[in-house]
Amino acid sequence: MPNLDFFASIDVGSSKIVALIADIEDNKFHVLGHATGPSLGVKNGVIVDVDSASQAIKKVIDKVNKKCNRKPKFIDINVSDLQLSTSNQNRPISFNGKTKTVTKVDVLQAIQNSSAGVMSANKKELDPVVNNFTINDEVETLPIGMEAALLGAQVHLTSVSNQAINNISQSLLLSDLGVDKIILDSIASSSVCITQEDKDRGVCLLDMGAGVSNISVFAKGGIVFSQVFNAGGNSVTNNIAQSYNTTFDEAERLKISYGMAQLDSITKDQLIKFEQIGSVEDHYLSLHELISVIEKSYKEICTLIKRSLKSEKLDRAIKGGFVVIGGASKIIHCENFLLKEFRSRSKIATINRDLVSGNENILTNTTYFSALGLLICNTPKTYLQEPDQVQKGGLFGTMQELFKL
Repeated sequence: MPNLDFFASIDVGSSKIVALIADIEDNKFHVLGHATGPSLGVKNGVIVDVDSASQAIKKVIDKVNKKCNRKPKFIDINVSDLQLSTSNQNRPISFNGKTKTVTKVDVLQAIQNSSAGVMSANKKELDPVVNNFTINDEVETLPIGMEAALLGAQVHLTSVSNQAINNISQSLLLSDLGVDKIILDSIASSSVCITQEDKDRGVCLLDMGAGVSNISVFAKGGIVFSQVFNAGGNSVTNNIAQSYNTTFDEAERLKISYGMAQLDSITKDQLIKFEQIGSVEDHYLSLHELISVIEKSYKEICTLIKRSLKSEKLDRAIKGGFVVIGGASKIIHCENFLLKEFRSRSKIATINRDLVSGNENILTNTTYFSALGLLICNTPKTYLQEPDQVQKGGLFGTMQELFKL
């Protein structure tokens, strides 16, 4: 249920919470207000303490409300769950052996038919992502108005744990908010930085967050695979802390102040002063050794991803390389490191300026990409519009059409 005159999204991550308020301006989502705050009650991308999470969410919502004088009643939110399951299905429907003109009702029925299946008792299925349609075995993107005897919907299905969904709903409820849509984090992010050309060529979106890392693989025009890994920026920090017997906070300081993903040939070694647990004496570590610990940590994350892609037989489908977002991707030399590890082109994601507008600091900071992507998920589905509506309505059409669809 929309907020009638504006849109709201919130990205609840392991280390931060980001909230955005936007409206439609010049046929784009225009960000009116934004706010960030520390995340509480979240572990490995999932809310585990509802009370703490709700308090943190409420503070961020209050901050954004003060900035633009708009308080949402319903909000789009992301989910990132280690228990994520995905599949791809296409179960065509027939019209009793006859050919007919495809209608919106037919399209919805085809989507529903392809989305049906046995669901685990402890899992909740998210809204399906429609990649394409098939009409008499031919792939089409806009089926309404075409003649068909068989109509299929190629859908990407995702399911997460009931606990993850319930904790999100309860946290928002305690923050005086209702759930509009719950969307997989990597799918939300992809909607604002992965182009149709990327999807056609084959690309992997890699989100290296604090608690977890996510991947979503796109090939043959749509999303085909997603997975969440129990490793991210915090894993790197923990490895530094264990290597030098120091606290998490001190290890984080070392990573941010001196860290890089791989040793640069012009980087000279130096001794860095740091604090050890239970010691008042001065301690020093080698910069080159610190970088080695960090590089090893990033290699461990990449190894998990490579194994996953290989097991799914997708390692050769990513001809367009990797598009990277997330706080852990901001470390120096990350792109070059990933290029070396995956032997494939890697680039830091950029926002699609045809979709959103607003403060330049937001549009150039990957911290906001998931929240921006959640806004984009409100875009009307062109495959549910009549052909003349698609031509006349542009990307968004009218606001009335947006809410109706």
